[in-house]
Amino acid sequence: MAIAVVAQPQASWLERHHDFGVIKEADGKVSCRLRLTNTGNEPLIIVKVQTGCGCTAVNYTEEPIPPGDTAAVTLTYNPSGRPGQFTKQALIFTNTEPKRTILEITGNVIPTDRTLDKQYPLKAGSLRVSQGNIPFGELTSGKNKSLYLSAYNASTDTLLVQVAGDKPHLHCGIVPDTVPPAKVTALTVHYLTGHAPQWGLNVDTLTLSCRPLHQPSSATAGSTTVNVMAQVMEDFSKLNEEQLRDAPVAAVDCSDRLDFGNIRKGEKATRSFQLTNKGKQPLIIRRLWAPDGEGITVKANKEELKCGKSATITVTLDTSKVDGDLINIPLTLMCNDPQTPRQTIRLVGIIDKQ
Repeated sequence: MAIAVVAQPQASWLERHHDFGVIKEADGKVSCRLRLTNTGNEPLIIVKVQTGCGCTAVNYTEEPIPPGDTAAVTLTYNPSGRPGQFTKQALIFTNTEPKRTILEITGNVIPTDRTLDKQYPLKAGSLRVSQGNIPFGELTSGKNKSLYLSAYNASTDTLLVQVAGDKPHLHCGIVPDTVPPAKVTALTVHYLTGHAPQWGLNVDTLTLSCRPLHQPSSATAGSTTVNVMAQVMEDFSKLNEEQLRDAPVAAVDCSDRLDFGNIRKGEKATRSFQLTNKGKQPLIIRRLWAPDGEGITVKANKEELKCGKSATITVTLDTSKVDGDLINIPLTLMCNDPQTPRQTIRLVGIIDKQ
């Protein structure tokens, strides 16, 4: 009876965990061998194995393992369609006590270019960036806001990431600026509206760049640009009822469009409209602008209008810079009118190529 109790197999595992580190989805399956020794005095048998999903396969010997011998269990992971970090386990059942052993594999999968293009379409060398624009939308002057975008290290080397383009109204940073393989960093942008250079649309450009930490390296250095856009609006929220009642009122005599009629291609044409202050307090023109590259120049003969006074706004169109034969260009007028702080006037017309 004493001999029967003592005589039994014993599984002593040399490894129960394997970290594949950073692997590439494009390189396909990866495998590792985790070894065990039968330190008992009876043959050891692996009865069965179980895994949590079909991405992990287990190969093992079905032959009895004699006392003192060593065998290995092979775990294979398929990274196809599974980017990012992973932790997978396999349950190994043997004719020992305890009967069950947990083996674990871990790693981090760098996606294929096709997968990366969906989430990180912008390239800066080995750094992939989630988007090329940071749109802040409308921001009230005096109030600040922060936004961020993410970037991914698609290499097997650590990248040093930098951003350039700080301005008085734009503070940006990279956290962290040292990015390990297959890890993500964030570009954070803090917008200070009180220092914005102009009312309305402000567009700034940041330069995001990276370089490999080690040389030589399979990673590549590179840079890309990120546009930051914000519409800075005046804050009228603190005006009381009396101030709103006496506030300036901006009225234009062209409704919502200024018609240039028919113009020959290559000619310059000038049209004008009147802006009148129908309120009690002075009306101030904050900004007048049209999109760049459309051949539009615009100016007002006055920037501040007292009650009942008018200003002439002159618009000149260079048709040689207009694509196509139809004119349809937005002109934006911004004033300190709390009811209508921004108006859009369409510049319309037809270009005759004859």
